This record gives sequence, C-alpha cells and structure tokens, in this order.
Amino acid sequence: MHSGPSKEALAYVEWLKEDERFSDILIQVSPALNGHAFPKLKLRYKPSLVQMEGGITHLPLLDPSMRATPLAPSEWRKRLDAMNTIDGPSNENLNINYILLDVRNGYEWDIGHFHGAQRPDVDCFRSTSFGQSQTEVTASDPLANVDKENTDILMYCTGGIRCDVYSTILRKRGFKNLYTLEGGVSHYLKNVGPIEWVGNLFVFDSRLSLPPSTYKPEVVTEATKNQQVSKNDTFARCFICGSQVRELRHRNCANLDCNLLFLCCMDCVKDLRGCCCTNCTTAPRLRPVLHGHQRYKKWHIYRDSELPTKLTA
Repeated sequence: MHSGPSKEALAYVEWLKEDERFSDILIQVSPALNGHAFPKLKLRYKPSLVQMEGGITHLPLLDPSMRATPLAPSEWRKRLDAMNTIDGPSNENLNINYILLDVRNGYEWDIGHFHGAQRPDVDCFRSTSFGQSQTEVTASDPLANVDKENTDILMYCTGGIRCDVYSTILRKRGFKNLYTLEGGVSHYLKNVGPIEWVGNLFVFDSRLSLPPSTYKPEVVTEATKNQQVSKNDTFARCFICGSQVRELRHRNCANLDCNLLFLCCMDCVKDLRGCCCTNCTTAPRLRPVLHGHQRYKKWHIYRDSELPTKLTA
C-alpha cells in the first residue's frame, strides 16, 4: 500500500503492470481526502503479509484448487440477494445451505458488514478459528457441526487476501464449497455500491473508516453520505455505555499504555477524556483528547517524546 498524488500513484501502477508477473494484478484505488494516508515511506521485509497462529508455510497457497472460488462483485450480489430472498435478513433464519463468513476482526465488523454476516469473535485475524473445532461444538463458530459437503461458505474480507489464505485452511479441513468475494469489500463497493452492505468500511491506515460514498457516490443515499447509521441498523454501539453511535469511526484510548481501539459516543469521549475506561483516566501517560476525525500520531512518537509524564487535554 502507498499514497501519493494521483498522477504519480497511477504512474507507479502502470510501471508495476509492465512486469509480466504483475500484469493482471488487481489495483484498488481510493481517495485520501485529508492528506497522505501513509505519510512516510516504510520498507520492511515480511515473510508473509498475512499472519496466522502456527504460521502459513505449510499451507498450499500456490495451488489454485485449494483456494476458494472467487466471485465477481456482481455474482456475489446475486448470491446475497438469493440468500436474503429465501430466508430473510435475520441470522436465525439463514438457509442451512449457506453461511456468510466475515473473515476479519470483530472491530472491523462493528462499523460495517454485509447483512447476515455474524460478528467475528476475535480482535486479531491470526487467532481466527472458524471451522477448526476438533472435539466440541462452540456457539461462536458458525462452521461448527456444518455439512461440509453441501454447505456453501461465502467468505469476505477487506481486500480479499485474508480470505485466500483462510480458504486453504478450510479446504484442508474438508469444506468443499468455498467462495470468496473477489477483491474484497472495497472492490465490491466500487463496482456495486452498498447494496446488502450496512455501515462503513474499516481500513488500516490513517483514515480508519471510509463510507461507501468514497467508492461509488452516485448510488449512495444521503444518510450514508453523512456517515450515519440508519434507524434499523443498531449494530454500532459505544464500547463504554452501549448506546448507538453516529460516527462510524474508531479511536484509540488516550492512555498511551493502553491504546485500545474502540468505538465511542461523544458523551463518553468527554466524560472519560478520550479513554476507554475509568482506570485509564488516571494513567500516568495520557494523550490529549481528540475530537472529530483526528487521529493520534504513531504510538512510538509519544513513547519516545520528551513531554512531561502526564499529558493534559
């Protein structure tokens, strides 16, 4: 990922595609309205972009037959329409032959997801364990006790990478009918719009959250443009008081040594001075309260600074 002026960024894309190894690569572009989403160039070697507990070197990632079948955004929409037409939007009534699997983190689901997708029970993808229960059926695992031969598993994530990796795990576990959303949610929103999608899309850069209007403004309702939750979509709740939040955007706890990423209503932001709990309000190293769309600088900048022990708002 990188950000820069449109002319230079698109020139980089063309240069990249001149290499035959990347000639058919899917390049996804979204605007950064408030400056660079990645303000600093950082080059770092990583054995794998996706991390899983136990590693991924043993997975047959280069074998296309072991990965899920990618569905174009238009086909994905048809699948979701069929599911909701037959069974209705309630999770409790989903057809047993279909399971919509959100292969992201719980906090990503909290600000936006497809209708009918259950909330992941992990806050770190590397701990995902859907379909891996060995001896007992757990209520939090939607793939537990599922007919692996006759159930269609529809998987999605932000850009499609995590799904490709996790689908090989499920394939090795015996699941036969695996499908992924090609290019992930961002590709879907750009091509189809927010049909069957509710809320915003969490992104791993300084923007944190993007409304569907970022990708396809011509088909987005006025409510979505204002980044508001509709009256029927009460999934987005304040981490502290449980009330419905209007701004679908996470913030980090002001306590430097906590740094928890959470959703919060503006009343709790004021009452707890940007912290996630009362204990953090008395921590020795507090960053100033941030309002609106601001985001804290990198954690290490505060950690290594010469500022006083206790920061004030």
